[in-house]
Amino acid sequence: MVSCKRVLCQICIVPAVIIFLSGRAFCFSASMPTEKVSWHIQARQVSYEDKRKLYIAENDVVITGGKTRLEADYVEFSDVTKDAFAKGNVLFISGNDTITCKSMNVNLSSETGTINEGTIFLQEGNYYISGEKLRKTGEFSYDAQKGSITTCEGDTPAWKITGKDIEVTVDGYGHASHAVLWAKKMPTLYTPYFVFPAKKTRQTGLLIPMAGYSDEMGFEYQQPLFLALSDSTDATLYPHYMSDRGLMLSGEYRYVMSPDSKGMIMMSYLDDDTIGDNADENEMYNISSTPDRTNHDRYWFRMKNDQELWYGFNAKLDIDYVSDMDYLRTFGDGYAGFDSTDHAFEKMFGRDLDSETDYTRENSLLISKNWFSYGLNIETLWYDNIEARQTDIDDTTLQTLPSVEFFAARQKIAEGFGLYYKMDTEFKSFYRQDTTDTEVTGRRADLHPVFYYPIKWGKAFFIEPYAGVRGTLWDADDFTDSDGDDSDVRARGLYEMGMDMSTTLSRVFTLNTDFADKIQHKIMPRLEYDYIPSVDQEDLPYFDSIDDILEKNIITWSLTNTFTSRKTITDENGEESRIYKELFWFKLSQGYDIRYEQDGDDAEDDPWQDLTLKYELNPMAYLASNGTIALDPNNGHFTKIQVGGTVSDNRGDSINLSYRYSKSNSHTWKTRVAANLVPDLLNAYYSLETDLEAKRTVETNIGISINQPCWGLNLAFKDESAEKSFAFMVILKGIGGFGTQ
Repeated sequence: MVSCKRVLCQICIVPAVIIFLSGRAFCFSASMPTEKVSWHIQARQVSYEDKRKLYIAENDVVITGGKTRLEADYVEFSDVTKDAFAKGNVLFISGNDTITCKSMNVNLSSETGTINEGTIFLQEGNYYISGEKLRKTGEFSYDAQKGSITTCEGDTPAWKITGKDIEVTVDGYGHASHAVLWAKKMPTLYTPYFVFPAKKTRQTGLLIPMAGYSDEMGFEYQQPLFLALSDSTDATLYPHYMSDRGLMLSGEYRYVMSPDSKGMIMMSYLDDDTIGDNADENEMYNISSTPDRTNHDRYWFRMKNDQELWYGFNAKLDIDYVSDMDYLRTFGDGYAGFDSTDHAFEKMFGRDLDSETDYTRENSLLISKNWFSYGLNIETLWYDNIEARQTDIDDTTLQTLPSVEFFAARQKIAEGFGLYYKMDTEFKSFYRQDTTDTEVTGRRADLHPVFYYPIKWGKAFFIEPYAGVRGTLWDADDFTDSDGDDSDVRARGLYEMGMDMSTTLSRVFTLNTDFADKIQHKIMPRLEYDYIPSVDQEDLPYFDSIDDILEKNIITWSLTNTFTSRKTITDENGEESRIYKELFWFKLSQGYDIRYEQDGDDAEDDPWQDLTLKYELNPMAYLASNGTIALDPNNGHFTKIQVGGTVSDNRGDSINLSYRYSKSNSHTWKTRVAANLVPDLLNAYYSLETDLEAKRTVETNIGISINQPCWGLNLAFKDESAEKSFAFMVILKGIGGFGTQ
């Protein structure tokens, strides 16, 4: 036996000669051919027992190899099997994972073994697994008998889950049988079997469930299942049980081949145990009552796709097909509900769905190609009229099958020539399933070029006259005008002209303060004139606004003011950078309609249009406001007010106020207060929307959220005119959450 005592010894574990140098033991040799890792022992006392082929190390023992490190007061290590027994203040580090225990048996090569009275810390997910007897069953897998798991630190964690058998695989799942959820030292929930994700990459598995109760649905439970099909495709199944309605089955498929080639397809189906309409929801949405629903089969198919084609063409496909008029309002919540789907489409494609109260759903296919200054769109639009389909009435919805548009962006006609132009051309074919005397089908071609000639007048003024022509040709089916003419082919020609004159005045004010070095004030007065002559269009078929071009003879003045600050920042290296910020912007404008001055007989027809103010105010990081205000100058009454503002602080507290008034629509006031009561730990909000015209509360929301290092709690209450709801979500960080939406 060779030993070295009471000195710091370092040994490289290979079958070779041990050389003593300066009171220390060193071993120099390459690792075994079958081993990829050399193991090194460092301790105050090391001996070698030849009979058992064991190295025995005591006092401040450290064994290292690769990304593995073992520390203890006492270690027995076999250089043949690479088995190690350690006891006393044991610390075992494997990659990013750490084990502390009283004693352990471990194979350093396979990284498997047993741990007695210890705790395993998994950095990925911040998991702590504790128990009297633990096992490391693989490089990234662990289990425990009569153990516990938590993501909280401390001897008495804020929460933990105990179980008879606990298994955890990093980047996989955790399992626990006879699991009990503890809040501090109090048991709160029992389940015979518990599964939770312990992932850092996309993998197939269960997502957070959702449960709740309502008068309309009864008891609800949703349990999503995520399927990672490949690196670029996945799917999710959304079974949704409702005790009063039945089982709704929903599925979602997504793929992303490139930023311009991606898709999402969703389908939901329910054999509804109930029939009838939703009178309460009709009142809440302020819409007319829908017909009594008699169908039990309820479904919703929706999809959006973007696809790169050949030769620079791109395609966009949108489909939205629903069984009945009440479906989208009834099933607005949940994983596969209208709100979630609408948000997912908007996030992935930048295109959302029609409103849940829109009974004509848009379906479209668009194929497009863009050049540097030109573009081509080929589109088919189909509007599914749910009301006509559900009630079996005539469907006169206008469909476009197809339309072809070619447009030229504004550009110079030729270099060295000051004339610019832009052009829009289109051909559309219109179709209706059912027609009437006035609602017909047909085809239309339209050509609309516009020419501009910008002129700089003197040093300050910019003048731009323009002129355009429009030629339109119709081929209508079974159309007869008011004079009895039933000719299929109709034509119209008209022109437009106008001028834009503007200038810019500016001045820079030097401040040299902490707020800004300089502020630039710009004033941009503008005068515009637009003219389109009156053309008789009563003998033309009407499909959309192009078929009835309104006469125009309007002068519009506007005054725009902009205040922009400049702040110079010097970094630690002495280099300067400048930060520009628009502090205040507002535009005041008004139109004068010359036609009414020429007619002059009707007292209600006044030439002056609304005086309109639009503004944006951002003087500092914690104050922002924007709005639009329109005033009728003839009677001094406001026709439109939409203003809002937010005041906040660096803690995250904020107050948001908004006022909405429309002469024909709404008159509401909304207040929202958010308070960061304890920074990053406790937040609360309160919002109230009031209908000032009807003198009633439209909606009230109250919520509070608690955010702790290893857990969170969200509570929310909503009171609408037709519905009250309460939601909660308990979040166990690293594990998931449970509650209601």
